Amino acid sequence: MGCKGCLETVMVTEEVIQQLVKEADEDFSKIVSDEIYQARLKECESCSSLVYGTTCVYSGCIVRYRAKFKNKCCPNTEKPKWEKVV
Repeated sequence: MGCKGCLETVMVTEEVIQQLVKEADEDFSKIVSDEIYQARLKECESCSSLVYGTTCVYSGCIVRYRAKFKNKCCPNTEKPKWEKVV
């Protein structure tokens, strides 16, 4: 199964990912702690739905970006690997 919103030729560079993550870090009220972030990334990295090492098949999101936010959860509707932080 391919990425929900991408073609194999659409790849995000490491520089773009780093910039997105840096921008997310600017508003501490919206992001999770480093501990939660690392736990989320660990779940994503072990998931068979991670493609290109960056992207979730279920949402088309860059996991290193999505995992930063309190209001986001794992997009796998059948068996989410992590939940929102309230």
